[in-house]
Amino acid sequence: MNAAPGGVTSFFDTSTAAASTINNNPGATDGGRTNFYGNSSAGNATITNQGAAVISAAPGFTLFFDSSSAGSATIINNAGYTEFIQDSTADNATITNNGATVSGAIGSGTIFSYRSTAGNATITNNAGTVSGAGGAFTSFVARSTAGDATITNNGGTVSGAAGASTSFLNSSTASSSTLVANGGSNGGEGGTIIFEDQSTVGTAQIEVFGNGSLDLSGHDAPGLRINSIEGDGNVFLEANNLTVGSDNSSATFSGAVQDGGRSGGAGGSLTKIGTGTLTLTRANTYTGNTNVNRGVLQVDGSITSNTFVNHGATLAGTGTIQGNIMNHDLGTVRPGGALGAPGVLTIVGNYTQTQYATLMIQIAGTNASEFSVLNVLGNANLNGFLAPVLLNGFVPSIADSFVFLNYGSLIGEFSHIRHQVFDNGMLQWSVIYQNNDAILTVGPNTIPDGVQHFCS
Repeated sequence: MNAAPGGVTSFFDTSTAAASTINNNPGATDGGRTNFYGNSSAGNATITNQGAAVISAAPGFTLFFDSSSAGSATIINNAGYTEFIQDSTADNATITNNGATVSGAIGSGTIFSYRSTAGNATITNNAGTVSGAGGAFTSFVARSTAGDATITNNGGTVSGAAGASTSFLNSSTASSSTLVANGGSNGGEGGTIIFEDQSTVGTAQIEVFGNGSLDLSGHDAPGLRINSIEGDGNVFLEANNLTVGSDNSSATFSGAVQDGGRSGGAGGSLTKIGTGTLTLTRANTYTGNTNVNRGVLQVDGSITSNTFVNHGATLAGTGTIQGNIMNHDLGTVRPGGALGAPGVLTIVGNYTQTQYATLMIQIAGTNASEFSVLNVLGNANLNGFLAPVLLNGFVPSIADSFVFLNYGSLIGEFSHIRHQVFDNGMLQWSVIYQNNDAILTVGPNTIPDGVQHFCS
């Protein structure tokens, strides 16, 4: 079936396009259009919505209204468009939105509005093909949802070509979808995933790569909550807070979380929740606070902000915190990687530990690389617990010592050493505080039974 320019083909009630081939071509004022109404379905049809090389020409459209369905159709938008309205669904369709082929032109797209859903569709948005050409897009507006769809946004492969994008606007939601933003190459822009207004992520899986990005800069305050973020791309916060870890999973993000984005601005912040571990491996430059509220935030790269380790949470890593660290009651700071992996965590600012907080030092041997070190370039204001943890069956000998804490200046000291007596009660830990470091030493047990084990 070939709809002439300006021609319309419509399906009503429970009708179906079955396995037909439908081409909606461009026109001077109105492009060809296919409409689905009621409970009609595109079935297994192949539908192509075609635009023209002339930017001012009207493109071809396919529209789904009411409770209609795209079924398992294959829909290709070449500078044309597909729109889902009301309670319609993309169902199990395969939709390809291709980028513009002319500089200054807008790429093709698929739009979901009101209560429509992307269902279980597979949607691919491709970048522009020449410099200045727009990338393809998928947009969710009003109360629409991405359902369980997989939506991939590809980056440009030539310099100046715009990457593809998926946008969530108004009160739309990403639901349980998988959203991917791939990087560009040869100077092409990366793909983008955008959340604005009051939109929500739901339980969606988000992956960004290369110069691809997740952009929250246009979202309403205070920000957005997501399960996890993976990949090595960019996250732009503007002044919003990104809360990560709501599904209790563990993830490694090798990209950069930063201020700025499409709407510009600064003051972005990060909050870690959930029982899993979020590992950051690159330089992150957002300027607002970092709050570790639950689980583990492992910084193996760097963050610039002040960091607060709160009740029941852990800050770990082998990277650098440019700001200050406040280790609150029942919080834990653990230099090194995962449990069982000693390392050095550096704080450029000050370190403050309160009465019931803990500094955990892992020890697998006497060599410098075998035990953890907290390296504080500013002031160390100490209280609370020191927790030496022996690894891999290692037991130190009397007179062994470990320089576990460096500081520019010192206020206070640890009030208690956890498990101060060890090796079947034969040995005990003690701490020597010097001008710029603290040393954990091993001596014979001289602590009577029943005496509280405070450090010396």
